[in-house]
Amino acid sequence: MSKIYYWANNIKPNTGEGILALNFLILLKKKYNNYKLIKINRFQHRETFFYNYFLPFFGILKIWYYHLKGKKVCYVNYLPIWNFLIFITLPKKTILGPVTGSNQKENIIYKVLKNLGVYFLKRKEKILFSHSQFRKYFKNRDGIYYDFILYRFKFKKKKLHKKFHFVIYYKINNNKGNKFLVQIISKLSENYKIAVIGDKIPNSLRNKNIKNYHNLSRLKALEVISKSKNSIVSKENTLSFFAIDCASCKLNIFYNIDDKFHNDIKTNLFIPIKFNDFDYSLNKILKNKKSNVKNKIFKFRSKKFLDYLN
Repeated sequence: MSKIYYWANNIKPNTGEGILALNFLILLKKKYNNYKLIKINRFQHRETFFYNYFLPFFGILKIWYYHLKGKKVCYVNYLPIWNFLIFITLPKKTILGPVTGSNQKENIIYKVLKNLGVYFLKRKEKILFSHSQFRKYFKNRDGIYYDFILYRFKFKKKKLHKKFHFVIYYKINNNKGNKFLVQIISKLSENYKIAVIGDKIPNSLRNKNIKNYHNLSRLKALEVISKSKNSIVSKENTLSFFAIDCASCKLNIFYNIDDKFHNDIKTNLFIPIKFNDFDYSLNKILKNKKSNVKNKIFKFRSKKFLDYLN
C-alpha cells in the first residue's frame, strides 16, 4: 500500500488547530483512499514556546527526509500566515494543510510578517485557507479555497434546556479583545447567567452568575453551548470553531463588526458589535439577546475542497 507521511503539530480534538488538522486528515484520506497515512511527529503536544515555534522546523527536516526518499509528504499544521519561513523551506510538492492566522491584529511586526507570508503564498498554484479574512490579497486568483473551517458543518438536532443567557469563549490572549470581554462579562453577570469556556477567568470576575469551564473537550463544550441562548465571540476571528459550534446550536452570536463575512455566507444568526465601543455594544447585546427569528439560517456555498488536492 502507498503511504503519505505527514507532520502535524497538534491533533488534539479540543483545540482549534487540532480540530482543523483532524478534518484535513479526513479530507486527505477521502482523496487518497488507497494510501496509508503515517504520522511522523512522535512528540507529545505541549503548549510551550519551543513546541509551537521551533518544533515545526524539525518537522520540516523530517518532511525533507521522506521527500528525498521519493515519498509523498504532507505538512498539516501549524501554518499561520505570518510564518513565511515554513512556506519557503518545505519541499515544493508538499501537500499543505489549511493556512490560518488573522487579519485583525494591529501589531506592526505581525503585519510585516503577514505580508511576507502573503507574498510567498502567491507563488503557489493552490492554497487552502481556514477562513476568508485574506481573500482581499488573492483577488481574481484561481486555485484558492476559503473557509475550510466549515468543512463537515451541520446543525445539531438535539435541543437542551437553556440554562445560560450567554456563553463566552475566553482565552488568555490580548488579540482576542479580552479587555472588552472581561468588561462585558462583568456587566452582564449582574443580571444574567454566564458560561465562560476556555481559560480560567480573572478572580475579579468570580460571582454566582458566572460558571467557568476550562480544559473542556469539544463534546463537553458543545453541551454547554447548547444550553445557552446567546454567545459572544472573540475580536480576532468570527469564524472560529467556538462560533461554528454556536451556529450549529442556532444561538444568537455577537461578533466583531470589523470582521465581516464574505457574501458566500448567508446567515441571520450573527449580530455585529463594536469591541472599541463598550456602551454601543452593551446596548446592542441587551436589545438583541431575546431575538427569536423563526427560521434561523447559516448557509454557505459548498466548497469543493477535494479539488484542492487534485
